[in-house]
Amino acid sequence: EIFVHKKDQAPPDSATIIASDGVKLFVAIYEPLSQQENINETNNISLVLYHGGGCHSGAGYQDLARNLSQTIGVAVYLPDLRGHGASGGPRGDAPSKEQVWKDVDSVLEFVSLRKPNTILYLGGHSSGGGLVVNYATKHANKRLNIDGCILVAPELGYRSGTARSDRNDFARVNALAFIVNGILGVMGHSKAVRFEYPPELLASDAGMVGFNTVNMANAITPETPKEQMHQLCNKKPVGLWIGADDELFVPEKVTAFVENGNTAEIVPEKNHLGILIGIYSKIGLWIQRQGKPDPSA
Repeated sequence: EIFVHKKDQAPPDSATIIASDGVKLFVAIYEPLSQQENINETNNISLVLYHGGGCHSGAGYQDLARNLSQTIGVAVYLPDLRGHGASGGPRGDAPSKEQVWKDVDSVLEFVSLRKPNTILYLGGHSSGGGLVVNYATKHANKRLNIDGCILVAPELGYRSGTARSDRNDFARVNALAFIVNGILGVMGHSKAVRFEYPPELLASDAGMVGFNTVNMANAITPETPKEQMHQLCNKKPVGLWIGADDELFVPEKVTAFVENGNTAEIVPEKNHLGILIGIYSKIGLWIQRQGKPDPSA
């Protein structure tokens, strides 16, 4: 049900951004109410939030974005990864992991131009959280600074040891494709991760993608999660939330990656997708507690 769009809700604004290689990137935009109408009168704050594997901005993220914007006063931008949703590019694929990170640059720059001097947070759900970790710690040529990271039930990669031993795997991985590509660099466009979405969902929603290639998977999967999370937590404010009933990850193992006084919370009675409903209030409070960031940090 979380993937179903509520017909009584107006669609968000949107924009198309041109990536550095010419591919069109779709972004759904949820602007806050005016200062007079907004009960919290939040300052100029923006959040760019990336979807999980095989999904898109309209597949369950609307409630979170709408409530953060209308109730908390945060401008929320939901990009579709290239090859997903309404964005261009071959389905589920990317020229390289670095190009996906450059796409994040393009979205962040768009937001900063649209809202000058905004306090800018970067966030992601599931493998979108993995993308955030990679971007913040591995992308050497970031063109814009971010003020903090928001991780919702993040996929920290197979080396994190966070996967539940009793889970029904949501994705099937072709490990050989990653190995061969790592040695020879010739299988980047091979379908390496196949998502177990119901066929009827894939048939009814053209924005959903049933697979990721090696290149896309490498862009959104942390290679050294312990080191990367240590670096991230000691660099910028981090807020992480995961449901106590998450079907994919052991919540305690995920929250253990958060250090240096940053926020890590296990939310009762929420699973991997269900956490998207209602989590806006916790994220909103966390954002408000951060205050105005130190520009010298």
